[in-house]
Amino acid sequence: MDFLVISSKQRHSLTRTFRVVVPALLTLALAASPYAWAKKHKATPGASDANYVAALEIADRFLAAWQSNDSAAAMPLITNRAKQQSTEEGIEKLFSGPTARAFEIPHGRALRAGRYVFSAVLLQTEDSGRARRRFAEFVVVNTGKNDWAVDKLP
Repeated sequence: MDFLVISSKQRHSLTRTFRVVVPALLTLALAASPYAWAKKHKATPGASDANYVAALEIADRFLAAWQSNDSAAAMPLITNRAKQQSTEEGIEKLFSGPTARAFEIPHGRALRAGRYVFSAVLLQTEDSGRARRRFAEFVVVNTGKNDWAVDKLP
């Protein structure tokens, strides 16, 4: 078996090279990482967008009304267009059923100016005690004068 023999002069040269190259590579990698992250992750509307905050508030209030089976509280949050597209029975069916309910709502996304779409997971406990998940999507729009309403029901 042959072993690599390095002289002390070569060792000193390698050590000096590592002392310069390794920190430079680490600095380059750390400096590039925020750019790589930003490139992979598209910007989503956030707290700096006042319209997004207003739309998210309506989405939360609508889902809170759904969670408490309170269709009367939800009706003012629904546009006339959405009411016309759905029957009264359809809206009542959405708000009827088991009382043990919860929802999960991740960030929404802008469709165009004054329109945001939100995805949600609606959870209900069945009589058997098993939780049922339903994935839903609904649209919140600016109806004018900074009033917001649900324009597409889940």
